[in-house]
Amino acid sequence: MWHTHRKPVAVVREWTLPIPERRAARAERRVEAQLRRERDSEWTPERRAAAIEAERRKWDFMCS
Repeated sequence: MWHTHRKPVAVVREWTLPIPERRAARAERRVEAQLRRERDSEWTPERRAAAIEAERRKWDFMCS
């Protein structure tokens, strides 16, 4: 699991930004976190389909 902890220096540096830029930085972190969750997900449609196909092949092999 990804940690959301940021270094204190990064937090203080962000406080020096104007408010719109702080909001943009926060939004960018949220988007990057979402992309990581989607990329690293074990249950993407492709992986799910591959797992189902592997199970089907396993049972076809065992039952024939």
